[in-house]
Amino acid sequence: MTALLRSLLTGLADLAYPPRCALCGAALDAGEHAVCAVCARALPAIRPPRCPRCARPIRTRDAKDALCGACRMHPHGPLDRIAAFGEYRDGLRTLIHQLKYGRRAFLAAPLGTRVAEHGAALGVFSGADWLAPIPLHWTRERWRGFNQARLLAEQISVVADVPVMPQGAFRRVRRTTPQVRLNAADRADNIKGAFAVRDASQIQNACIVLIDDVLTTAATAGECARVLRRAGAASVRLLVAAR
Repeated sequence: MTALLRSLLTGLADLAYPPRCALCGAALDAGEHAVCAVCARALPAIRPPRCPRCARPIRTRDAKDALCGACRMHPHGPLDRIAAFGEYRDGLRTLIHQLKYGRRAFLAAPLGTRVAEHGAALGVFSGADWLAPIPLHWTRERWRGFNQARLLAEQISVVADVPVMPQGAFRRVRRTTPQVRLNAADRADNIKGAFAVRDASQIQNACIVLIDDVLTTAATAGECARVLRRAGAASVRLLVAAR
């Protein structure tokens, strides 16, 4: 099918069935994609004051960014920095659920664009060599049909102009219990030994930005960062849609 024919068919379909906002159901205006402007503005983006190291929303008397209590207690970790577009609630939570569990893969484009713009504003991509989506085990990816982190990374790559690490270069080698079912104490044990780098030469002295949809305890991202550092990465950061 030619691009022109595809465009004509898409236009006819939009006339018959106007695209609607994934959140409120309103008809989308020209230039809007998946989410209307009103709902996009209402997404719970994390704004200052926030912890400059882990992006946790905080409240300080002088309204300035300052390290949160957790980062003050544990200043050294495998992740150099964490950045998150928004809080995991309201419309952002709904979008992630629709993408991840509703298998609405097209939502990765508008969501990834907003995450990328947020990350760029914070300087997350400065000096970055690779975007590395948190891998799914192949059995879970086959069941879902895609890895939502890779879909987000591919869209972020377009905006940030940083390449996505090739499929399989960094992979999950052991199937684990879904982290959402475990408490914080069990998550770190559950994820140990679950990841591996196929070719360490690809990441020697590289700055890598891990990409994921949601951050909870950082157990998974932390284990990924440890594996990448042991394989030779110089720096590992994390960018997520929500925390």
